[in-house]
Amino acid sequence: MRTIRIASLVTLALCGLGAVGFAQGMLGGPRRDPGAVLAEIFGKDKSFSAVARTTVKGPDGNEMQMETSYAVLEGKIRTETDMAKMQGGRIPPQALAQMQAMGMDKTVTIVLPEKRTGYLVYPGLKAYCELPMRAGSSSTETNKPPKVERTEVGKETIDGHPCVKYKVVVTPENGPSVNTLVWQATDLKDYPIQTEVDAGGGTVITTLFQNINQHKPAASLFEPPSDYKHYSSPQELMMNSMGGMPGGMPRGRSSMPPMPPGEKE
Repeated sequence: MRTIRIASLVTLALCGLGAVGFAQGMLGGPRRDPGAVLAEIFGKDKSFSAVARTTVKGPDGNEMQMETSYAVLEGKIRTETDMAKMQGGRIPPQALAQMQAMGMDKTVTIVLPEKRTGYLVYPGLKAYCELPMRAGSSSTETNKPPKVERTEVGKETIDGHPCVKYKVVVTPENGPSVNTLVWQATDLKDYPIQTEVDAGGGTVITTLFQNINQHKPAASLFEPPSDYKHYSSPQELMMNSMGGMPGGMPRGRSSMPPMPPGEKE
């Protein structure tokens, strides 16, 4: 059903650092996972919290902006996203309203690279499900680290911080290379305050990190709440949520929003 397809687009794309992947899909670009690339840029030993402001520009010039709260602890990544704060792109208003009605508009994703898994958490539902890491990332199919080439290309001031600008090329053993520009703030212990990822297909993703706190976040942030209900998969969680909507699961085509370009029913 189209209801399930729209929910799947929203839910699965918000996994990991997948708000980016979702934005790529809404902008008509190819779905790739810059999450593994950012993990290489930040390094396994980095710990911080920050607010990321991301702009995704598609090949047609269409843009999407989103705000995401980040917490990183020695390779573990937690993100919090509110779909209501997304702007631009091709998100059908009906899809957003549907997610809000189901309590699925606010998401927390937790990525645990060493365990090769993660969690997708819905505070509005007090529910979560486990998510195996995406196939093809540098940490899922092989223990061999990706090849990383870093070249200094200049110096710039970003958001008031003096930065050294680098071109970083990350090439996993079982995947294509990803080109990223990184601005490391010299007054913040070389923190990568801004990144610009070439996501392929003419899609460019620029992320600026603000409100940076370089102290270690609490370890409990990287575990699902113990009082939340556990589901075996995103599909099971979504089906349960839809079944609890007033009037049950919507039916018929007339009430459903159009699918984003490139998606099939």
